[in-house]
Amino acid sequence: MLGNLCLSVFNFDSIFISVFSQDLPPRQLYSNLDAEATRRTVGPYLSHAYLLDPFYGLFKSDIGNRVVSLEECAPDDFKTTEYYKIFYSEIGLRDEVTIFVGAGNGTSIALSLGQRYSDVHCPPEATAQLDALLPVIAALCHKHWPNLDVPGNQASPDMGLVFDRFGTTRLSAREAEIVRLMLKGHSTKSIARLLGNSPETIKVHRKRIYAKLKISSQGELFCKFIGAQAAAPTEAEAATMMLS
Repeated sequence: MLGNLCLSVFNFDSIFISVFSQDLPPRQLYSNLDAEATRRTVGPYLSHAYLLDPFYGLFKSDIGNRVVSLEECAPDDFKTTEYYKIFYSEIGLRDEVTIFVGAGNGTSIALSLGQRYSDVHCPPEATAQLDALLPVIAALCHKHWPNLDVPGNQASPDMGLVFDRFGTTRLSAREAEIVRLMLKGHSTKSIARLLGNSPETIKVHRKRIYAKLKISSQGELFCKFIGAQAAAPTEAEAATMMLS
């Protein structure tokens, strides 16, 4: 009922519901994704790729109850990233809207609505309709999942801390910060604006980063990120990212 209600407003065709926590990876609550999309995206997303998700980044800023489109929250160069290629274009995901519902204790239920077919169009008034339905959607979420406490035996490393340390064994603190912004899809101009530098300064930093990491493309940087996250130790306090 909940999924059908949300999808009917947008005329979208896929829904993935997860719970976002401040210091733990997301957990899947429900999905109607087909087997191929599940195989290619769900495992990597839940283990480490979520750190590059614009919607997860928005959640970390204490979003509250809200309906947000990808266009509203994605960085300016997001559609050029390897993340977008893998988690959107390669599985045919054309658009996405996420409904955030606060679930207490620093968690939110994220209902991600996706458009996978070109003949499906989102009516312009749909976001307003979902905003109006948000109290109903929130009530249904709380009814379906009244207790989202994480069992003690499912505790896992704080991957956000691991991500923050990515590259720090070879890069300066500022260079590592730039790398994280690059991975999330920020352009040189966007990074310059966020860090209060000139675009020319950021370009110099990028050249130094590529030289230090011995890479020549964003794709190689993404591979370094994936490798480092996959190799993260079981205790976040002992995590120190080592780049091969």
